[in-house]
Amino acid sequence: MDCKNCSNSLKTDFSYCPNCGAKVVKNRLFLKNIFQDLSVQVFNLDNTFLKTIRHLFSRPEIVILEFISGTRKKYMNPIGFFAIAVTLSGIMFFVLRNVYHLNLTQSSFSDTDTREMNFMFDYQGLMSYMIMPLYALLSWMLFRGKKRFNYTEHLVANAYIIGQTSYVQVVLYILVLGLFPIKFDIFNFVFLFMVVTYQFIVLGKMHQTKFWGTFWRAVIYLFFLLILMMGIGIVAVLLTILTGQASLQDFAPK
Repeated sequence: MDCKNCSNSLKTDFSYCPNCGAKVVKNRLFLKNIFQDLSVQVFNLDNTFLKTIRHLFSRPEIVILEFISGTRKKYMNPIGFFAIAVTLSGIMFFVLRNVYHLNLTQSSFSDTDTREMNFMFDYQGLMSYMIMPLYALLSWMLFRGKKRFNYTEHLVANAYIIGQTSYVQVVLYILVLGLFPIKFDIFNFVFLFMVVTYQFIVLGKMHQTKFWGTFWRAVIYLFFLLILMMGIGIVAVLLTILTGQASLQDFAPK
């Protein structure tokens, strides 16, 4: 008998492949088997996905440091963890826009309503993948003097951190914005501060920096992050104008 995943030769009494670690499946595919696998992989509280979420709340720096040091089976891969978060965020924006019928482009500080910018929420998943390397670059540059972690390790750290905060965002936004008349942009801005606070608490523990050393790095990071967001907004506006989807008059206060 051969492993169906890596073609390694197996003994008939093997339950798992000693070469790739895959479970040996001997039964035919039925709905019962699918639901059993689903219950083990997704709903089992001991699986790596839920364990990763739990430990990123209680000891986030340990999760990241163990993965970086070579522990690969204990916690979920950061890329997969982040990918699930991006998918759930897409579902969240669909609910906010099409179920709650919230106008996510309405400014709370003026009469500006740039509905032409709604396409940014349509492509938020792609944008998340594009922006993640920039998050890692910023944090790596700010902690570069410590020389403890390289850029790729910062990429891993930020994938875990942003993934975790995205899960919290999905739950909070769907509950709070669905039950209370809170403006999206204000709530989103407050949540951004919460994200950066959590992010630098974790990064500070990883690099073993003191409070003020972590604090000034967080302030600089937030400053550049706001500039980055403004830059993305400007590029998005230019793209809508150049492609004929909107005109300058559409962005003028009404």
